[in-house]
Amino acid sequence: MMRSQFVYVTMALLVGQLVVPTDNAQAEEISAHLTFHAGPVNGVVVGDRAESVAVYSVLKSGMQGVSTVLLTEHRRDVVAAVIDGIAAEVKVVAPESERDLFETPNAFWDDFWTKRFHDYAQQSTKILTDSIRVSRWVKEGDTLEGGGVTFRAIETPGFTRGAVSYVADIDGKRVAFTGDLIYGDGQLFDLYSFQDAIPEAKIGGYHGHASRLALLIPSLKKIAAEKPDLIIPARGPIIRNPQEAIAKLIGRVEAYYRNYLSTNALNWYFKEERMTIKGRRVLGQDAEVKLMPLSVHEKTPDWIWENSTSRMLISDDGHGFLLDCGYQRVIDGVKQLMKDGLVKKVDGIFVTHYHDDHTNMVQAAAEEFGCPIYATLEYEDILENPGAYHMPATTDNPMKDVTGLKSGHQMKWKEFELEFQFYPGQAHYHGAMLVRRNGGTPYYFVGDAFSPSGMDDYCLLNRNLLHDDTGYPFCLKKIRELGSDYWLINEHIPYVFRFSEKELDFLETNLRKRKEILGELFPWDDINYGIDEQWATFYPRGVSANANDPVKLSVRILNHSPVARTFKVTPRKSRGIDIQSKPTEITLQPRQSGSVPVVVSVRKSATLPGTFVVTADIESDGMQFLSWADAVIRVED
Repeated sequence: MMRSQFVYVTMALLVGQLVVPTDNAQAEEISAHLTFHAGPVNGVVVGDRAESVAVYSVLKSGMQGVSTVLLTEHRRDVVAAVIDGIAAEVKVVAPESERDLFETPNAFWDDFWTKRFHDYAQQSTKILTDSIRVSRWVKEGDTLEGGGVTFRAIETPGFTRGAVSYVADIDGKRVAFTGDLIYGDGQLFDLYSFQDAIPEAKIGGYHGHASRLALLIPSLKKIAAEKPDLIIPARGPIIRNPQEAIAKLIGRVEAYYRNYLSTNALNWYFKEERMTIKGRRVLGQDAEVKLMPLSVHEKTPDWIWENSTSRMLISDDGHGFLLDCGYQRVIDGVKQLMKDGLVKKVDGIFVTHYHDDHTNMVQAAAEEFGCPIYATLEYEDILENPGAYHMPATTDNPMKDVTGLKSGHQMKWKEFELEFQFYPGQAHYHGAMLVRRNGGTPYYFVGDAFSPSGMDDYCLLNRNLLHDDTGYPFCLKKIRELGSDYWLINEHIPYVFRFSEKELDFLETNLRKRKEILGELFPWDDINYGIDEQWATFYPRGVSANANDPVKLSVRILNHSPVARTFKVTPRKSRGIDIQSKPTEITLQPRQSGSVPVVVSVRKSATLPGTFVVTADIESDGMQFLSWADAVIRVED
């Protein structure tokens, strides 16, 4: 019997001048016993030459006297700054609540090959690719001595579930080391890292839009209560106005969450009680949670067949055109219609988006009914090659020979006029079909993009981009173009519905306000870097290979910025992996996508089965990220 192993490939992505703390990095001596080294992950040295403690990262050739390194979180893109430079004799301190993620990260990756499909947990995959040696685990209230200073550990979850901060009095100043809890003057590194479940409202991770903001605010208040003179974060500049910066961040977070709730589609599904619980976790127990009232909705016309998350147009002569097929019961339902003589034949299937509850049985339906599958070109590939991606709720049932259509393609089918459109609403890989029957009122099959209570943007990992010409700004514009006489169809909802001009104004106005809030919340030159984790990602995300065979990957980069950027990709050698690529640069114009090839192989001499990691850097201007993207290679023994 063949045995298998998994190899995990990780890219360290750096956008901006690469400034890994070394002896050559510019050091700021804050006081006699406190030195700060700016970098993609900051390095801080506390103490003197005789004995010192490092926080976050270490200096590869400047470790003399450093006895201990303090880590605030498990995140690979932060801990990566320690792994290369740490000496065997140096002790590592890390949060106890994240112990498994430090000691046994391979358990995560061993499961990832299958769990990357049908993923509703929605947690970042920025997990360590191998264990790291930790000498001491800390929790709330623990103290430790080093460099002549006493550090107190404070549990400050938010950016990660189990993060800690350290507070110490150094040369007459109180300093807080807060990891990624806060960035700069009241900002956050990103928003998607806060996606999580809300058990008290019976809401899972997929629907828990930035829900750990409810942990972030109390954590910020705990730090504020310490009255620090300085906050030194893991990434970003020193914060010299802690109280003001914390107040700004809390205000921005609350403003963002109020805005998000006001246009949220989940009000239709979860109702006011659960939505109130969801809102008050972030906004406070006495907060008034304002939700968009339900729009006009009415019974679906009888020429549209409803079954689960599928719909089917039925023509006057008894032919069907199916939209989506997530379940066997949909196939069984169509077969029953045929048995009853109501439908003669299924002529085609249009797939609105890649989510498994809409796609699991599409290929089976196409084979059962002998019909073609249609989608727009923008998401044809994810339907045919779902394993090349890691997106929420991806099916593990690939489709064959999808007919990819250019957005706007029109088709005359029976008495219907069909128009197929790219429609990046609930997810980036998403389409819609505009239908007119006998030239009458348009029915707009919009997948899961809207409900009568607003926009289905509750999962940040779906890539709900906010450029003016994509995402929900684009989707609302398409609805505007229909005029006032139209109906929207979401296959989860047993009604057709439409927004009034006033309701469209409300949605568009709140989206503009949201962009303004995010512009203050993120430090990047475009807000989409803070909501789109996959602006840089491996393709394929998962691939099977044999030892010694070249594995051809690429790093796909979307330049969200309003200016051209040059990105340099430099793969790094690691245990068991041979790198066959040289550093490569690519220049992308604003909003342009491109890819850089990365070729690796797994040595036959490596212990098999096993886990192998290769890392690389990407450099551009203005932003800095380490160990950012990951791909999974499965090797047969």
